[in-house]
Amino acid sequence: GWRRRKNKAQLGFYINPITGTWSKQEDPDASEESQEKEEGLLDKVPNQRIVPFVEDHRNLLILAPAHGLSLEAMATLQAALKRGIEMTFQIEEAELVAEPLPKSDERRALMFYEAAEGGAGVLTRLVSEPASLREVASAALQMMHYGKAEGGPWQFEALEATDKHICEAGCYQCLLSYFNQPDHENINRRNADALKLLVALANAEVHLIAAVTASTLTPSQPFVPGQSTSAQWLQAITQAGFRLPDATDVPVQQGAAIAAAQYAAARALVFLTPISPDLHRVLSDKGWQVLDFADLAQWSIRFATYPEIFGLPEKPQ
Repeated sequence: GWRRRKNKAQLGFYINPITGTWSKQEDPDASEESQEKEEGLLDKVPNQRIVPFVEDHRNLLILAPAHGLSLEAMATLQAALKRGIEMTFQIEEAELVAEPLPKSDERRALMFYEAAEGGAGVLTRLVSEPASLREVASAALQMMHYGKAEGGPWQFEALEATDKHICEAGCYQCLLSYFNQPDHENINRRNADALKLLVALANAEVHLIAAVTASTLTPSQPFVPGQSTSAQWLQAITQAGFRLPDATDVPVQQGAAIAAAQYAAARALVFLTPISPDLHRVLSDKGWQVLDFADLAQWSIRFATYPEIFGLPEKPQ
């Protein structure tokens, strides 16, 4: 919807279904002066609200800090890593896009994806080459006018300013650019949390973890006889250490079916009983990912198939 709309919970835009003209008003019944002069049928057809979306396939990388960071820290980290990737792999600014997740005013993760047709392959190198992420973070720190002791590791307490010119929160030689103008007021190259994370990444290496196997997901305790399927599913996901859902037993399509679990950020719905193809199509058209967990024997495979939704298994403390 419009970025400056009063009701942030209202999504989409209003459009006249006859003329195809977009309304600049938040009120569906409001019209511009030129529209008020129209006669006949056009005056009688109310504007309709639609939510436009596109579907595409891209190489993407999601970075989610283990601990929550402030809006300023996440905005700074987003700009720094994007510029660091561009400098390290020598790609154009328009070839890589960085966006906050789940939304700009609630940043829990950063999503990077390659905008160039076919992709440049830089994100694959970031996760497959142990030293690539370290090089990116180092380049980001240097671009932010910081340096380190020669021959030594990066240290937050020992960060040194390398440029003599004055740069307070940011400048167009470091973090600011045309592409991140909406974030300019939030970017601060001196943010301590962002710098600490960049320093940690600059001293780190990337190692791929072992693939999730069915044995990893085997419940440590047997299911209780008579236990509902929903309770069994929650027991399995809890014992395996996966991410818990945002809501359970969610009615969909005016009660046409009950989703056992909902993951709002990933827009995913888990069903423990099969749903009709028509309902599946309706939910997909609304942007929901429908996950079929009707076959208990396939749960381990289904969990492993969607790490972006359930996370990686980690035994609870």
